[in-house]
Amino acid sequence: MIMQLPKPIEIYMNSLNTNDNNVIDRCIAKDAHVHDIGEDNHIYGLIDIKKWRGISNEEFKLKSEVINAENKNGIIMVSSITTGKFSGSPQLFYYFFTVKDNLITNIEIVPGKENVKL
Repeated sequence: MIMQLPKPIEIYMNSLNTNDNNVIDRCIAKDAHVHDIGEDNHIYGLIDIKKWRGISNEEFKLKSEVINAENKNGIIMVSSITTGKFSGSPQLFYYFFTVKDNLITNIEIVPGKENVKL
């Protein structure tokens, strides 16, 4: 069963589908960190995260469907199936979010190894 996502995570995940990079200010802390494990990329700070997300949205035309979410000791684990213009689409992704003061402070993005068939 999918838990109700905390508002900042809901905003972030919805922004993948709307490609609205302007909402990132409402959900990401100024000193947040993103680790995109599949791309072996670390992004630090709100400004660079917004830039990275804008480039990703433009290049890959991402669409994401949350299929599961759970809270494990304060880390919100979200599983989603993401489609877009990238090799391996559709792809299962695991997001590990840390939220503090109603803003996301850390995201670890891990591509799943499982096959996804739509």
